[in-house]
Amino acid sequence: MATNLFSKEQIRREILRIRNSLSKNEIVGNSNIISNRVISTKEYKNSSSIGIYYPIGSEVNTFEIIRHSLATKKDISLPRIIDSNRIVFFKIIENSFEDIKMTKGKYGILENSMSDSIIEEMDLLIVPGIAFDLQGNRIGHGKGYYDRFLSQRKANYIIGLAFENQIINKIPKTEYDIPVNVLFTEKRIIYT
Repeated sequence: MATNLFSKEQIRREILRIRNSLSKNEIVGNSNIISNRVISTKEYKNSSSIGIYYPIGSEVNTFEIIRHSLATKKDISLPRIIDSNRIVFFKIIENSFEDIKMTKGKYGILENSMSDSIIEEMDLLIVPGIAFDLQGNRIGHGKGYYDRFLSQRKANYIIGLAFENQIINKIPKTEYDIPVNVLFTEKRIIYT
């Protein structure tokens, strides 16, 4: 996609349309490949505190990473929208993925509502995105929650998860955009 002709909103709409066209089997299969790649990295293995997202719609599914993190006794946390411009990560207190209590929060996003244990800083943060470029810049849903969180430098290392068809050559960048350190797709790992 020649991004110099497109705004962030145009890129967001087009890539979301493409991502939403994936079948459930493609999403599950490719998500498992991506998850296994993440779990095998030294960055993941050396992290004791991990922030991760709970997938919505056609996002890369993170369930296997969450399961593995709980099984290996890592402190893993999920975001919760606190007010109109802030997310906070709360530690998963349950011992298994199947026991996690999720309720709908703002925008209908499922949140881990049982925990009151805030994780202030983390070794590793795994973020979603609608589109990523080869330099690690991302386009999210446009609300800026992750950008504001990332600007506080509360994560030592940032991983982006995407399907290969979400990677484009160049995303228009602002001074507030924080790139990820590495991108994982079902076909490759891109260190930025």
